[in-house]
Amino acid sequence: MLKQMLGQVLERFSSIIATSMEVVFLRINHFAAMVLFALLIATAFAALGQRNGLERLRYAIWSFALFILIGVGIAWLMYPFSR
Repeated sequence: MLKQMLGQVLERFSSIIATSMEVVFLRINHFAAMVLFALLIATAFAALGQRNGLERLRYAIWSFALFILIGVGIAWLMYPFSR
């Protein structure tokens, strides 16, 4: 009885994983990926590093802006080598 129930659960779980793996593929450009990465990392840094809400918000905005500025700066410096 338990073996049969476990088999059914695993069968359903594997079919859910198979269908979800086929459906979710995002096509985003490099800038959108950089913005998403900067947003996630800035949020994590602010949540882990600061104590109160206002400090967290300021730190998240500041680190997000720095991530974007540094990323665009590095891209600008590498642009001549792409041609």
